[in-house]
Amino acid sequence: MNANLRVRSRPKSLALGVMVAAACLTSCGNDSDEDSASPPPAPDGERIVIETRIVGFTGKVLAGSVLGDAAFCPDGAVRHERGSPEIGFPAVNVIDCGAEGSLRIGFGPGPDQMDQAVQTSDWEVLDGTGSFVGATGEGTMRVKFEEGEAAIGHETFVGLIAGVPRSPSDPQGDRQEHG
Repeated sequence: MNANLRVRSRPKSLALGVMVAAACLTSCGNDSDEDSASPPPAPDGERIVIETRIVGFTGKVLAGSVLGDAAFCPDGAVRHERGSPEIGFPAVNVIDCGAEGSLRIGFGPGPDQMDQAVQTSDWEVLDGTGSFVGATGEGTMRVKFEEGEAAIGHETFVGLIAGVPRSPSDPQGDRQEHG
């Protein structure tokens, strides 16, 4: 191979490298924007946003949590459970919505995020009870821990969920709109 061919190939290699770097940079998310999580496409699902405040391994579902255009799990409780390799997630949130049932969501920031104040991961519905039996869904989550308090965090799960009928406490389907 002569020297002229090597010199001519470097600009192509450099251009390819710049294009790959640009593609990577434009596809990266902004961890500082809580609303930047985009749910995966699911044509038959409704948008769900679950906001929680966790202290240790228990917490509560916060106002602002919605399923479609209605409040989700008002006055609900949440508890963390350990996940497992068998389910594919290191952590599980069990969201208890009282008489409506409970929803189990698997998630888990990777080990590279464990010492960070803001952690993110994908999540998936594992199973449910009551009105959540048969529910499916997935999305992204973000947790931000309070400064100096690794055990106190605000979690936001955003995604799409399907297979959840109208609330049993709202048989007409007139969910109270979230405002």
